[in-house]
Amino acid sequence: MRAYGTVCCWVVLALAGCGGGGGGGTAEVKPEKTSTELAQICSVDNILSGDASTATQKGTLADERNWVKAYLQERYFWYKDIPAVNASDAQFNLSNGSAWQNFANSLSNYFYAQLTPKRTASGAAVDKFSFVQGTYSWNQFSQGAELGYGWLLSEQGSGSARRIWISHVFPINQAGFAAQTGLKRGDEIVGVDGYAVNVTANATSVDRVLTPAVAGTHSFLVKRQGQTNTETVFLTASTTVLPQAEHKVVTDSQGVKWGYLLFNAHVESAQAPLLAALSDFKTQKVDQLVVDLRYNGGGYLALASAVAYGVAGPVRTQGKTFETVRHSDKRTSEDESLPFYSADMDGKAIESLSLSRIYVLTTDQTCSASESIINGLRGVDVEVVQIGGTTCGKPYGFVPQDNCGITYAAMEFEGVNNKGQGGYADGFVPQCAASDDLLHALGDPGEAMFATAISRHRGLACPSVAASLALGSTGLSGLGTGARKLIRPEWQRGKIVTPYRPGA
Repeated sequence: MRAYGTVCCWVVLALAGCGGGGGGGTAEVKPEKTSTELAQICSVDNILSGDASTATQKGTLADERNWVKAYLQERYFWYKDIPAVNASDAQFNLSNGSAWQNFANSLSNYFYAQLTPKRTASGAAVDKFSFVQGTYSWNQFSQGAELGYGWLLSEQGSGSARRIWISHVFPINQAGFAAQTGLKRGDEIVGVDGYAVNVTANATSVDRVLTPAVAGTHSFLVKRQGQTNTETVFLTASTTVLPQAEHKVVTDSQGVKWGYLLFNAHVESAQAPLLAALSDFKTQKVDQLVVDLRYNGGGYLALASAVAYGVAGPVRTQGKTFETVRHSDKRTSEDESLPFYSADMDGKAIESLSLSRIYVLTTDQTCSASESIINGLRGVDVEVVQIGGTTCGKPYGFVPQDNCGITYAAMEFEGVNNKGQGGYADGFVPQCAASDDLLHALGDPGEAMFATAISRHRGLACPSVAASLALGSTGLSGLGTGARKLIRPEWQRGKIVTPYRPGA
C-alpha cells in the first residue's frame, strides 16, 4: 500500500478549500464514543488503511467520519467553534468519481468543514494550518525523506505571467538530482516535459512533474541565471533524505567572522548537521551568527528548543522555559512547559555559543517551529534581529494522529515563551525588510538578506526594499519581498510535539 502514500496528499489535500463552512441542515449530535473506541475502523474504499499504525477492522465511510468528529471534539484547540455540519450532505458523500476518490474527497470535505471560521485582526483565517495527509507520506517527511529532484523551487504569478526559479539546490550527489547536473540557485525553469510553464492550459501537467507522486525521469527546459538561451536538463525524481541544515563561516570586509546557518526544516535529518554547525562555530570562535530560516516551515518543537539552547547557552536558559504548550480549556491538565534542551532528539549533547544577539533571516514561508525559535529566544532576552519578511504567523501546533493510514493534524495547542508572550497569528514583523535575492548564493555576504544583517551589525540604517533586491538586469527584476512562493505543500508548515523527549 505504500505506493499510495503521496497519492493521498494529491487527492485529499486538493479538496482542502472545498469544505468551507458548515454544510447546513441538521447538525450531527456529539459523538457518544471516544476517538479511541472509534479508531481504525476503516472504509473498504480506503486504499491507505494498510499503512495504519495499528491493526484495523473493516468499516465504512461513516465509521471514519465518526472518528474524525470525535477526534476534533476531543483535541481541536477551537472545539467550541466547530461549525454544525450534517454528515448526510452531498459534499460528504460524493459519488462522481472512483470509489477511492469519492471516499478521500468526502472525508477531506468533512474534516475541513469543521475547522473554526475565526479570523485574525488582519482578516486572515485563524486556522489555515490543520491538514490531513497519508500516513506513509507523513512518516517519510518527518524523517527528512522527500520524493523530488533535490531542489527547492519558487514561483511568481499565474497563467501567462507564471515564472519558476530554483531557490536552493541541496548539496547531494545523487544521480538525476539537480546538484549533479550543475543547476544553481537563480536558474529559471521555463518548460517541463515539453510544456511551457506560462501557459494556463499546461498548469496541471507542469505541477504533476514539479511535485511528483511517483519516481521517474523528466525533462526541464532551463534558462541559466544571467543567460538568454535555454538548455534541456533531465532529472530523475526519487525519494531520499535531504540535508536540511548547512553552514559556513565567512569573514566580512571589516574582518568580522560570521557563522551562517541555513536551516530548512525541523526534521530528524537536520539533527546531525545542526550539531556539526554549532560545534564548528564554537571551534572557529565566530563573532556573529545569522540563522537563515527563510524556507523553514517548521517541524519538531524539540529540535527548535535544542537550536535555541545552542544559541543562548546554559547560563541564560537555566531554569527557563523555551515554550509552554497551552491546550483548550478541556485539556489544561495536558499543558506542558518545554525547557531549552541541551541535547538533541537522540540525546546527543549540543555545543552552546552563549550569544546575546543573533540575526535571523525570514520570509512569509518561515513558520511554526521556526517562529518558536524567535519567540523562545526573546523570552530569555536574547536580542533577535529579524531581517527579511513577515513570518507566516503560526503559534499553534499538533500531535499527529493516525487513523486508517491517514494522519490528521488538527491544531491542538498554542505556544508562549518564558515571558508568556505568544499570539503572533499575523506573524513577526522584521526590523529590516529585505528580499530573497536569487542573484547570490545562500550564505554569500552579498546576498540581500545577509548583506542587510551585516549592515545592521555595523549600525547602518535599514536599506530600502528596492535597494535590497539588487537584481540588476538579469530578468529577475520586479520581484518584491514575498512576491515569490515556495512550491511545496501547505501541510509541511507545522509545529509538532513529539511523543518522546531528548535528554535535558
